[in-house]
Amino acid sequence: MITTTAARRVGAALAALFAGLLAMSALAPAAHAAAPDTNTIVSEWQKNGRFYYDPAAKVPDDSVARMRDAVAQAGTVYLAVLPAGSVTQSEAKGFLSALSDKVGGDNTVGVMVGTGLAAHTSISDVNVIRLISKAQRSSDNATDRVVNFVGFAEAAGTGKAVTTGSNAPQSGGGSGLGALVALGVLALAGGGGYFLYSRSKNKKQAAIEAEQLSSVKKTVEEDVTKFGEEITELDVEVRLLGAGAEHQADWQHALDSYEKAKSELTAVKHPQEIRNVTTALEDGRYALACVKARVEKRPLPERRAPCFFNPQHGPSSRDVRWAPPGGTLRDVPACSADAEAIEQGFDPQMRTVMVNGQRRPYWEAGPAYQPYASGYYGGFGDVMSMMLVGTMLGSMMGGWGYGGYGAGYDAGYEQGLDAGVGDLGSGGSDFGGSDMGGWGDFGGGDFGGF
Repeated sequence: MITTTAARRVGAALAALFAGLLAMSALAPAAHAAAPDTNTIVSEWQKNGRFYYDPAAKVPDDSVARMRDAVAQAGTVYLAVLPAGSVTQSEAKGFLSALSDKVGGDNTVGVMVGTGLAAHTSISDVNVIRLISKAQRSSDNATDRVVNFVGFAEAAGTGKAVTTGSNAPQSGGGSGLGALVALGVLALAGGGGYFLYSRSKNKKQAAIEAEQLSSVKKTVEEDVTKFGEEITELDVEVRLLGAGAEHQADWQHALDSYEKAKSELTAVKHPQEIRNVTTALEDGRYALACVKARVEKRPLPERRAPCFFNPQHGPSSRDVRWAPPGGTLRDVPACSADAEAIEQGFDPQMRTVMVNGQRRPYWEAGPAYQPYASGYYGGFGDVMSMMLVGTMLGSMMGGWGYGGYGAGYDAGYEQGLDAGVGDLGSGGSDFGGSDMGGWGDFGGGDFGGF
């Protein structure tokens, strides 16, 4: 028999859950919202301390307050928070440049669109791609990432530290405080019922993560093994070149990257940690490509993103026009063999993985493969968004308070992996180079990195 107390607990738990669902739906971004005129934003910046918020973005009050406070402490950073879809990828560069030009002087302009951030700077010493990547890695929470970006940008531009504040929510207006109190009362009244629901949800999430990890880990194990085999195949030729030759530094770098990839693979406990393995593999494959070039007395390869169709192919040699079935035609990085195949009307040699009992290209394998891909490609500016538009990988950014994976790398080959992960923007695209950067679901998943 259900007691009165138990019934009350169940009812309260359901009420709390329903209230939570309402709150989540209230945070859903508006579709196809129009961006404000740049003059309007600049005018508001001048009146309101370099911060502009469009209520249609429906960002929680505490998040708005934290971002506003961070900007207030900065001196050169300007931030606009806009609804999802209000600025598209094709519009973003001109939109940001116009804002920066109208502000004038030394400035770093950031535009939050949905849960994605794009930025532009007029300060020559500031690399926004590096700063965005650093902020992206700093937290799984969109608010924290933006607040941290403001601090990083100000420090890079002026050397001034910005106190970003604690991650604890701050109260908004009176209605917001009332809602928080109501939710608190409901949660307390729910007691064990809500706790049981949360525990069940956590178990389910853990099971899903374990299944995803098993699948992706098997894939990356194959990549590590393949890289090791290629090193072994080249060993004899390297020995014939003798010690002290120019190839030795590259050879040692490849060996070190292989060992690092194996070590990172052993340490993997969560799907997002796969990124560390593929970052090491990308770095090592470039070093190995340099060794092969020296052995064959060819010019050293350009530091480019890996072949999109199969990162096991190593650094790409050039871009080729290609579109996935039903997708948009794009320039994607490809190795020579795959580029020639596509231009002759054949299919490239794609890296396929097992999905629900079928082999599919890794870029169609779903969000679990996002860290796998971002480790290989996250350090190359806009490469990922240009390639993965229309795929499941392209839309996986965390929302307000929900997790997402970060990517990129913070140093070139010469600096080595120890420098971290973050900044190598790829020139020649709208969002490459050192003055533009972005992450997230900008323009519906078609902008930025992961």
